[in-house]
Amino acid sequence: MELLTSFYYPKNKQREKELIITLKKNLSKGFIHKIHLFITQIDHKTFHEGALKNVKNYDKINFLIQNYQPTYKELFRVASEFDNKIICICNSDIEFDIPNIEILTKLKDNMCYFLTRHESDNTHPLITNYGGSHDAFIFKSDILKKKIKDKDLSYVNYIQNTPGIEALLTIYFTEKLDYKIFNPCFEIKLIHHHTSNYRTWPGTKSIGYFCPHRNNLQERGGPIVWCKYGIYPRRLLSD
Repeated sequence: MELLTSFYYPKNKQREKELIITLKKNLSKGFIHKIHLFITQIDHKTFHEGALKNVKNYDKINFLIQNYQPTYKELFRVASEFDNKIICICNSDIEFDIPNIEILTKLKDNMCYFLTRHESDNTHPLITNYGGSHDAFIFKSDILKKKIKDKDLSYVNYIQNTPGIEALLTIYFTEKLDYKIFNPCFEIKLIHHHTSNYRTWPGTKSIGYFCPHRNNLQERGGPIVWCKYGIYPRRLLSD
């Protein structure tokens, strides 16, 4: 599996340590063969002058240098350019733990994994109280390339930390790209390193939300996208 993610140096030092820890831990995973890292020119320079200049498994990193935060439209375009790879688009504070990599062989051509997370203390509120939030998306690059050919990706042209973006992604993958979506978050464990509570969310209201039944749209702040598809946690491997 190869990751497509980002790295930046926040103003908050505790948050910076969390992102560094996440990157180091993912670099140490044998099942992660490459990390394609979006980073600005300034942060790329800092990366090589600071604590990460001699990071272990440095050769796993492919730097994608640009001076803006990519949207999912661009992330999907880049992901589709890899040949015959299992690609995971994920947030920069997500560490992976996959005890049995057989789960990756269960990823068939028409499947995509939309994964909820565990917190760093091993609790999993987004699993037990599922509300439509997902922090990682795994699919086959060649299949994505075929599916997005001649498709308009403007529907998901938002940066990763846009509130409610998962609702739009779920609708787009289900209705426009005809994927079957699963959430095997017990077998692919996402560990969320974010105890600092430092956030860089854009100052906007949520653009979407998940609910099995359409209601209270106005109470949630006006015209936002309603997603009826709940990608609930489940197991794909037999116990």
